[in-house]
Amino acid sequence: MKSKLSLIALTLLATTACSGESPPSPATVTVTPSSSVPKPPAAPDAKTVAWLDGVCGAVYGYMKASNDYASKQRSGTEVTRGALKEELGVRAGFAGKVVDDLAALPPSPIPGGDAVKKSLVDQYAAARDAAAAGKQRLEKSGNEAAMDAAIKAMDATQKPITETPDLMPALKIETPELMAAAAEAKKCAAPA
Repeated sequence: MKSKLSLIALTLLATTACSGESPPSPATVTVTPSSSVPKPPAAPDAKTVAWLDGVCGAVYGYMKASNDYASKQRSGTEVTRGALKEELGVRAGFAGKVVDDLAALPPSPIPGGDAVKKSLVDQYAAARDAAAAGKQRLEKSGNEAAMDAAIKAMDATQKPITETPDLMPALKIETPELMAAAAEAKKCAAPA
């Protein structure tokens, strides 16, 4: 059987060679790239990155400044009117900076971002105002009621630290575009 197949193949080859016909050329196949090839992700929107950096920088900056200031205080120090007045002034300044930084931001490029920003401004403005009022009350009077009010004002300056939500979920950073922008926003890295 094998020799019969070889003979048939040889006969076909000889017939083709003698007839002067060339064997058919292979078919040309053209491949066009499919449009379903995923494109590389676009660079994050610069305005969104800058806005996120502004929000995160203000909030996380307050937390860092507050923690740094607290770590420089000597423990076991008696709370005096003068020390409390100074601390309230410093903390009012920290909270005031957050309010100013947030107020300076342009409108949010993130849906719902302006509502989150307003909530943060309100929270830090309340802390700033409480600290300023406590300090002012101490300046006017050194009585026990003024000291108690100043201590409550100090508690109010801690509320933004304990009550500020995690910013990324609060801002609803859920789409790939927003996640890329948040990843690019250097000041939005989790505070240490």
